[in-house]
This record gives sequence, structure tokens and C-alpha cells, in this order.
Amino acid sequence: MNLKRFDFFNPMIIVAAILVFLAMGYIGSFNYRFEDPLKLEVILTILFSCLIFTIGVVFIKYKINVSDVKEIDFLSEKVLVILVLIAIILQGLNLVLIGGIPLFNSVLKSNATTNIWRVAYPLFLIMINILLAKYYDRKYLLLVGLGALIFGLNGYRTSVLGILGSSFITLYYLDKISKRVGIIFVAVIAIGIMAIGYIASQSIATQNWTLNPLELVFYRAAFTLEVFEKIIPLGESTHGHVLRMIFSSGSPRTFIGEYVLHYTVCLTSTLFGPVYLDFGLIGLTVQMLFMGIFLELIYKLKKDVGVGIYSIILTHTIIWIETGPTDIMIWFLYLIGLILIMINFNHINLNKN
Repeated sequence: MNLKRFDFFNPMIIVAAILVFLAMGYIGSFNYRFEDPLKLEVILTILFSCLIFTIGVVFIKYKINVSDVKEIDFLSEKVLVILVLIAIILQGLNLVLIGGIPLFNSVLKSNATTNIWRVAYPLFLIMINILLAKYYDRKYLLLVGLGALIFGLNGYRTSVLGILGSSFITLYYLDKISKRVGIIFVAVIAIGIMAIGYIASQSIATQNWTLNPLELVFYRAAFTLEVFEKIIPLGESTHGHVLRMIFSSGSPRTFIGEYVLHYTVCLTSTLFGPVYLDFGLIGLTVQMLFMGIFLELIYKLKKDVGVGIYSIILTHTIIWIETGPTDIMIWFLYLIGLILIMINFNHINLNKN
């Protein structure tokens, strides 16, 4: 295989990431938390999900053609820079109003995802990637770093991964990633995620952690897969309640914690947990088929701003492998992908061969 021509960030990276996460959780279940490894039912359910996702990807790959992709010209470079700066300023204001840095205080962290943050984070994420995709300039990498830093102060690893990961993929498709830059970027992402996760864990006053940053990564994977293991016997028992909470008020992750573990805690439950709890194996099948089809279709539209949009959606789908698709803000990113599909609808054709 010619590695120079191989596209490392095609939608099948989701399957690779799922398998890596499963392996990490399996190892973690031995070393850090459990007397017994993950049950075979968990492993088979996840492998089944990977198969369904792959079927969706393959169908679009070989049955759908895109004749051309429309360029979007109404977003000028100046406007994009202004919007990026507004997002950074809003997050700075958010930290001021919270009264401190949530990364170092678990109480502040629990209140850090305010309405200001819900506007600032997606605004920054979308505009910085479109800015890079349409008007790449090395100086804009400083904005990427600044954004990762200031949003990382909220104490959530996913924000840092979302910003750095999507920017990295955007630069990859712009052919701006040299081997040296790529290694540095990946190292920064890995170290940043582990550092934020470790610092945030140490700020929880009610817990005494003895794990080092690397061990904590394996522990989190094992714990999250354990939550999914406990969800499987409860499949289809909430009848869409988690889904309704995602698109209304309330905290789906806290509800899952109360429903599954019977105490108030905000839980990550894997990409598969929320839909399985609501709709069982049928719901999981529909979700994974949809994601495979959707991601491959957006992948075919990755030109101009489509590069940035695909990078954002792919990155956050990877994040969902641990956290679960319970954030309406991230579903908004999928909505942007849907708009991209609608704009190019007349250029999408069925391959009759």
C-alpha cells in the first residue's frame, strides 16, 4: 500500500478508532477497575455496530457519485477572522462570569457549559476551520492554539480535541501537514488531552486519584465501556427519553447515570449507549447505518468549505465514541453537514453501474 496516497481520514477511521477504544477499555478492565474483563456481549455488539457503519460507507462509496461541489463565496476572510475573535472574546467573558478557571475547580467546571459557551465553542470551531479551508495562512495557526488554550480552561478534553483534531484534519486535506508538523501536532493533541483530563481529575475534591495521566486514559475507556455493559440488559427500556432530552432541556448524561447506576453522576456511555438504552439493537443499527452513509457523503463533498465541515463532523464523531451523541450542540454540526448536502443536492447522483 502506498502510504503517501492512502487517505488516513476517510470515514473508516471511525471503525479503527472504535476498535482501538475497545482494546484500551479491555486492557483497562483488567488493570485498573474490574475483577472480570468486558463481557463477550459488549464486544460482539460493538463489532456488529462497526459492520453496520461499514455497510453504510461502502454503499455511498460505490453507489453515489458527486459531479461537482459548489464553492461558497459569501464568507470573506475578514468576516471569518472577526467571527473567530468574537468567539474567543465570548469564551473569555464566560470565564470571567464563572468567576475562575474550571480546569482547576470541579465546582466551577460543573457550571462551565453556559449559554455563552454553547455559542462561543461551535462559533469558533466552525469559523476557524472554514478560515483555514478557504484562506489558509500560517498565522491563523496562532488562533487555533489560542482557541485550544482558552476553551481548554473549561476543563473538558473534548473541546481541545475538537479544536486541534478538526484543524489538523483540515490542514491534512490542504496538504499543509509535513511529517515534522504532523508529529508535533499529534503530540500536542495527545499531551494536551492527557494533561487536561489529569488536572481536571485532581480537582475533584471527593476523589483521590492514584493513576498517572496515561493510566487514567485506559481507566476512562474501561469505565465507559462498563457503563455500556450495564446498559445492554436495559436496552429499549427508556423508549426515546434520552433522545427527547438531547433536543429539549435536561442533562442526558446525568439521566443515564441515575437510570443505569442509580446515583447522580454525569456519565459518558460510548457512541452506542444512549441509542441502545432508548431503542435497543434496532435503534443502534439505524444510528450506525445513518452515520456511515452521512459521513461518506460529506466526505465526497470535502471541497472548499466542505473540507472544514467534514473535519469538524469527523472529529466530533470520533469524540462521540467515548462520550456518546448526547450534545445538541454537536448535532448542530451535523445539521451544517446536511445543509452542505442540500446545497449540492443536484450534483449528487446514483451510480447505476
